[in-house]
Amino acid sequence: MYFMNQYIKEYLDWKGTYASRASVSYRIWLERFLEVCGDKPIEKYDIGDFVKYKHWLETRFKSYTLQFATIVIKNFFQYYKNQNYACRLVPSLIKLPRITAKSHRAITEEEFKKIVSTIPQNEFIPLRNTVLIRMLWDTGVRVSELCDLDLTQIDENRRSAIISTKKTGKNRIIVWSEETHYYLMRYMPVRLELHNINKATALFVGWHHNKGWSSRLATRSVQREIKEYVNRAGINERITPHSFRHGWAHKRRDQNAPLSFIQRGLGHQNPVSTFIYEQYNDLEFERNANSYLKAA
Repeated sequence: MYFMNQYIKEYLDWKGTYASRASVSYRIWLERFLEVCGDKPIEKYDIGDFVKYKHWLETRFKSYTLQFATIVIKNFFQYYKNQNYACRLVPSLIKLPRITAKSHRAITEEEFKKIVSTIPQNEFIPLRNTVLIRMLWDTGVRVSELCDLDLTQIDENRRSAIISTKKTGKNRIIVWSEETHYYLMRYMPVRLELHNINKATALFVGWHHNKGWSSRLATRSVQREIKEYVNRAGINERITPHSFRHGWAHKRRDQNAPLSFIQRGLGHQNPVSTFIYEQYNDLEFERNANSYLKAA
């Protein structure tokens, strides 16, 4: 007779065939379920086990983590239900917790200019960061998509590149300004010299004092760099790489760009996702409301 531990292994082997990174995080939450509810045949688990696990999660984790852990368990039991296992824990009874959507504040053009003005231009890493931040502002690209760029995707005669959209795998084009291209072309010769040393293919590489150059810059490193420049610029608001993505959408909205254009730029399949990125914050709404009142 199979016990839960064996069912988890079988499920993760299957999931790893199409989502290897996800299978790693799934393992963590399935093993925690096993720890809380015990190792027994899958047919023996019932809704009481899920309630026990949910209460355990609620005392330790925030709402987004709770939601993800719940999705993992729901998908796990759905997998075996689809194979006609007699599970007493019916997936349809596992309800996802309601959470308030995270608010990513859009960076303004004024804030963007303040940030880039704090970055020196006389060294490799600051020049790399200038290109990074300008490309985030110009393109609305996800920071992970930017970090995935390779040297071979850059053409000195073009201010654009074809990238793979992170969530769909589909290709899309990103386009940047002449000013950004100027800094990119200053960065490229130095980056290519470094390529002769470490043979890294990534457009953006990182530096670790104890290990030397990395093969590719990590998204976490970009977050830290932006936080540092935000502080230097004297901006008290929380600005993340994702704030630039929202800022791109807000600027195109204010330029009266069609929703379909913004949707394609962001790489969204569903226009509803794009509509969320276009939403006015309180300050933007107040400013626009006053302009409408003056025009009335």
